[in-house]
Amino acid sequence: MIICAICTRPAAAKPEAEVTKPGAKPAAAAAASAKPGKAAADKGAAEKSAPDATKPAAPEPRFDIDEYRVEGADNLPQIEVESAVYPFLGPSKSAQDVEKARAAVEKAYHDKGLQTVSVAVPQQDAQRGFVVLKVTENKVGRLRVKGSRYFDLDNVKSGAPSLKEGALPNFQDVTKDIVALNRWPDRRVTPALRAGVAPGTVDVDLNVEDTLPLHGSVELNNKQSPSTTALRTSISMRYEDLWQLGHSMTWTYQFAPMNPKDAMVVSGSYLARTEIDWLSVLVYGLKSDSSVATVGGSNVVGPGQVVGGRAVLTLPSRGDLFQTLSLGVDYKDFKQTLQLGSDAFSSPVTYVPLVGTYGATWQGEGRLTQLNATITAGMRGIGSSRDEFDAKRYKATANFISLHADISHTQDFAGGFQLYAKLQGQAADQPLISSEQFSLGGQDTVRGYLESEVLGDYGVAGTLELRTPNLAQYLEQKLPNPAGDAIKYNAFDEMRLFAFVDGGNARIHEPLTDQQSHFDLASYGVGMRMKTLRYLNSIVFVGVPLTGQQATVANHPRFSFRLWGEF
Repeated sequence: MIICAICTRPAAAKPEAEVTKPGAKPAAAAAASAKPGKAAADKGAAEKSAPDATKPAAPEPRFDIDEYRVEGADNLPQIEVESAVYPFLGPSKSAQDVEKARAAVEKAYHDKGLQTVSVAVPQQDAQRGFVVLKVTENKVGRLRVKGSRYFDLDNVKSGAPSLKEGALPNFQDVTKDIVALNRWPDRRVTPALRAGVAPGTVDVDLNVEDTLPLHGSVELNNKQSPSTTALRTSISMRYEDLWQLGHSMTWTYQFAPMNPKDAMVVSGSYLARTEIDWLSVLVYGLKSDSSVATVGGSNVVGPGQVVGGRAVLTLPSRGDLFQTLSLGVDYKDFKQTLQLGSDAFSSPVTYVPLVGTYGATWQGEGRLTQLNATITAGMRGIGSSRDEFDAKRYKATANFISLHADISHTQDFAGGFQLYAKLQGQAADQPLISSEQFSLGGQDTVRGYLESEVLGDYGVAGTLELRTPNLAQYLEQKLPNPAGDAIKYNAFDEMRLFAFVDGGNARIHEPLTDQQSHFDLASYGVGMRMKTLRYLNSIVFVGVPLTGQQATVANHPRFSFRLWGEF
């Protein structure tokens, strides 16, 4: 590639670009200097006598540059090479101008993500009117995967096509590939480059840190709903790399240990990755069986099942913003029996809603913001009739629309303090059956109340929580060590105290005569979060409700807890 300038007058130069075959030899013979003009300067310096040393330094040699011959620039468009060296063409140039031209060509490569490219100025005679720049495009010689114990080596390699052997690595694409590889929760891949065994190449190692992709948890809590026993137990298992394809399967069993009839839920899900990087497919199912006694001696028996599928799309990230979109459909079948003395009234309902969910996460230095929004739209003509919906809930229909959204933010402050805030709510266009209503009360909405103590068609809830710095650092112990210095040991990984204020309200559409149509909840309290021995977690708190509800008396503190271990 030749970039030349024909000088019409000393102050102006007219460029003229012409492409030659890659690797073309320079027309002039090589000289002994490393940079244009350097040989003449060195020779002059060697011939100086002792008295001459006191004279002012000779001016930097100048020479005309009519053209640049750029050899080996196979992966950079000619127009970009011309733009890089054009400012350094013309008369009365120096070695500094040549260096700037070299750096400009190299920068043009690096700006496009081609970081393994180097540009050099070979030895040559600067007085011949042209300068040769030699481009070395170092391609990948060998690609190896190191340290992977549980993940297939070929799958890891195929996940980084930008680093395949023989390719010139573009680090903009490399970054995307590494981010995609590290989306798998039990694997961390870090690339390492070094000079290749073969000249003009780089060898790449994909260093893998991985753990067994099998996970499980056991939890005990007191998330009780009205008129049920206090305790709940949850057991969950998950495998994250089925068939060495990154597919995930999850199974969960929840029950009430003091009375299994109070609550029993079995659920499972399967997440399959596809050949399209941004698309996954999720299928899941749930079966529940419970018995809830309400006020007045009326028992509501509500077994049911849900089967659904989702297309999960990973949307393009923008800086600190990561976002996903899922679209799918559910099949829901609930059977409910209302018993009044010896009489029983059945009100089963089946329906098929369309569901779309958007999720976004903004994460930066000392801050985390999360947003989730779900639109649910029932489809008329599939499932139960209008009369069956009306029997389940007065004026409820199958073609409903609801929007449920929540946004939360965690902010770090000086000294390790944290502030957490969350706002959530739901809107609906008509009366909803209980499985679609907005629930208030419990550990995830308004603390100090029972779980789902209040149901409404639409409503809002908010949380504000102040957290102390991590106190675990003050619980470090020193164990005696006969061989030398004491051993530092800390069983506590994290311990934070917190104070909170919660509040919410719910409303219903088309209330019946004498039916309460709105509910207001508010509470405050204090608690503690703790993690010990890496695998054990706990949350305990006391919430004081400010308003009374169905099963809650105002100003009567309620103690709540969650204890769980996970691996």
